[in-house]
Amino acid sequence: MSRVGVVGSGISGLQLALRLQQLGVEATVYSEVGLDGLKDGRPRNFPARFGPTQQRERELGVFDWDFPDAQVHHWEVSMHAGGPRPLEFLAALRPPSSVVDFRIYLPHLLSAFVDRGGELVIGDHAVEDMAPRHDLLVVANGNRSVRRLFPADPERSPYSAPQRVLCAGYYFGIAEDVPHSVDIHFLPGAGEILKLPFVSPAGRVDVLAVEAIPGGPLEPVCHLDARADPAAFHRALLELVATHTPRLRERIDTGEFSLTAPGELAQGALTPVVRRGWARLDDGTCALAVGDAWITNDPLTAQGANLGSHTAFALADLVAAHDGPFDEEFCRGASARLWEHARHVVEWSNAFLGEPPPHVRGLFARAAADRRVADAFVSGFGDPVSMWRTLSTPDGAAAFLARCEQQPVPPADPATAPHG
Repeated sequence: MSRVGVVGSGISGLQLALRLQQLGVEATVYSEVGLDGLKDGRPRNFPARFGPTQQRERELGVFDWDFPDAQVHHWEVSMHAGGPRPLEFLAALRPPSSVVDFRIYLPHLLSAFVDRGGELVIGDHAVEDMAPRHDLLVVANGNRSVRRLFPADPERSPYSAPQRVLCAGYYFGIAEDVPHSVDIHFLPGAGEILKLPFVSPAGRVDVLAVEAIPGGPLEPVCHLDARADPAAFHRALLELVATHTPRLRERIDTGEFSLTAPGELAQGALTPVVRRGWARLDDGTCALAVGDAWITNDPLTAQGANLGSHTAFALADLVAAHDGPFDEEFCRGASARLWEHARHVVEWSNAFLGEPPPHVRGLFARAAADRRVADAFVSGFGDPVSMWRTLSTPDGAAAFLARCEQQPVPPADPATAPHG
């Protein structure tokens, strides 16, 4: 029987371990922390898991959040395109995405793995020390100690510095126009401001996120110390929202607005990068990179967790079907197979970091005038491969619009009626 070591307890590592377990492959999870450690600390990210990822979770028997407060059903999108008014549209996301804090989600998956007989090893272990126990190591942890194994691939990594500076946290005091909806405001030259519902350890809250282009008008608030002077931080954030997204500011109750707790804030910057997908260790064991050890995408398009889930399932199937040594030939071939899907996600994610070309602006304009286009565009975030084919060329966008116009006009959705 093959023995696989999975390094990391994020979504990629845990879904991979659960899927291998399901397919009859012996897997060991190496985690720097145990269950309690996964539940502690600050929020590190705010992942939206789209329909395909939720379906994989159902196959694994670990989907446990099928209720409205843990779902996003609509997107309210605005893009300032240089005219007197921004392009705006409201779209239905079908199926809805799931929005659950990873301090809830990851312990749930790890508990399922252990309860089903999986081996968990806790501690900060060197990859070289794990290798002798396994036929293959899969590294899904992107910390510095393992990045040296997988250097950046310059041909697949167009950026050498962060393209956004991030400031996102859990807040009280934000009302919704439409129940269970996300607000996304594209501000060319400045960045993006987002509001989305989330299930956190404190219950149902809202994320307010600023993605600032370095050097732009949104960046200063991303560097403020919310612990040192919470009142000054909240004032600065509200002023920023009022200046750039006044309609969102109108929905914020100044008296109620605050972080849900001290420290419930993530600030920083990351550089989108694709690393080499495999490495040969000194003892001859091979290691494959998945998740954050392999690809880091900017969070704007919400693809990180979904790509990690897709990659975990695809790799588990390759491992279970393989009859032979897990050598360099296997790793090279497996990494190439995984890249066939991942490259579309990377290119799609990177495209959103630049100025939208004319055919994309045209698509936004059509979405603002036609619900069929708006719904199809937003729902397409669950299928980034198809959507990249749509947005990557003018012909792709034209074909997408033609397909939308062949669909019947949907009836009015009562859920989208404004709620004050």
